[in-house]
Amino acid sequence: MKKIIKAFLITFSILFIFFLVSFILKEDRADLAKKKQDENSVSSNLQSRANTVITVEVLNACGVQGLATEFTNYLRNQKFDVVNVGDYKEGFDIDRTLVIDRTSLNCFNAKKIAEALGIKESQVVPQLDESLQLMVTVLIGKDYKNLKVYNVIQ
Repeated sequence: MKKIIKAFLITFSILFIFFLVSFILKEDRADLAKKKQDENSVSSNLQSRANTVITVEVLNACGVQGLATEFTNYLRNQKFDVVNVGDYKEGFDIDRTLVIDRTSLNCFNAKKIAEALGIKESQVVPQLDESLQLMVTVLIGKDYKNLKVYNVIQ
């Protein structure tokens, strides 16, 4: 009788350990599947952002005639979608060129435009305004001759 009880306890212990390990592994596989799904989602988001055509408006804020058009041509050659070109309605008194992100506080799109134009990241700011139906505004300031793009467009 003792041998039967001992065999039963050993068998029960082995089965219990087997189910416990199986349960733990199942949880780990579920966690791994969720983590993989999350990574794929983030990767897909980043890929989507990377492939998005950035819509831009270029505004002359320094008063030099034709400068906004020159910047526009350059940005279009760089595959950005310039949807508006004109004069800054607040006047021509902006000293430093600004790149304003209209859709994101982290300025993801504006930083791409700034990089293309050779503008420092310190001159990139968020100012959300989705009613404009564009992603980025470039205000060309009086410092335009110091920008990388100026040497290219001349």
